[in-house]
Amino acid sequence: MSAALGLWISRLGPGALESVLEAPEPPQWLGLDLQHGEITWAQTPELIRLAELFDVPVLIRVEDHAAAGVGRALDQGARGVIVPAVESAQEAQQIVAASRYAPLGRRSEGARRPSRLSARHALAGLDAPLVLAMIETGAGLENCTQILETDSLSGVFVGPVDLARSIGADSSDAAPVRAAVTSVAQAAHARGSVVGLFAVRPWPSGAMPDLDLIAAGTDTDLLRRGLAASRAEWDGSA
Repeated sequence: MSAALGLWISRLGPGALESVLEAPEPPQWLGLDLQHGEITWAQTPELIRLAELFDVPVLIRVEDHAAAGVGRALDQGARGVIVPAVESAQEAQQIVAASRYAPLGRRSEGARRPSRLSARHALAGLDAPLVLAMIETGAGLENCTQILETDSLSGVFVGPVDLARSIGADSSDAAPVRAAVTSVAQAAHARGSVVGLFAVRPWPSGAMPDLDLIAAGTDTDLLRRGLAASRAEWDGSA
């Protein structure tokens, strides 16, 4: 599949999000960020239901590695979870266990809501649930091969901002970070795994590796970019 382009939600409420989803070319998936930003667990059920009205799948980035958060996201009907700062195969195994019922894992059974997405949504061909480990530290990058070998882990999702800091790169699109993203993508696809990227900005033409998921920035970041572009248009017409 070509890369599914998503929107990372850190602050948008249901009213503003509905306007985004009604656009002629809406995002193909949404990432609800519970680690950073202002989205809370109390908001996620309504946002998931709203997205499903437009047949847009939702991935939730949970706050940490806690099993309760992984299970809760899936109970609410999220298409999958993105788990931050995974640095070892052991951590990846614990995350997978939190997403699977016994005897395959240790997810707790309870009230849960099935997904209401049709069979035609953008992530239909991927694992259900989709379980992605974030590679965003030097240790995670070093152990990426072992992480990808974890049974039932769907794949990895690269966070270039924290990765750049961790490996001492100047920026999230510096050459060492791009090389790291490319190596992770190649390793993931060699094992038939999914690979995603939080893209702060588009890469130069032809430089982006083959990816399955791209988060095209946050809601607030894209609003700032739109305002800057509008200002430039007005300045040019003056």
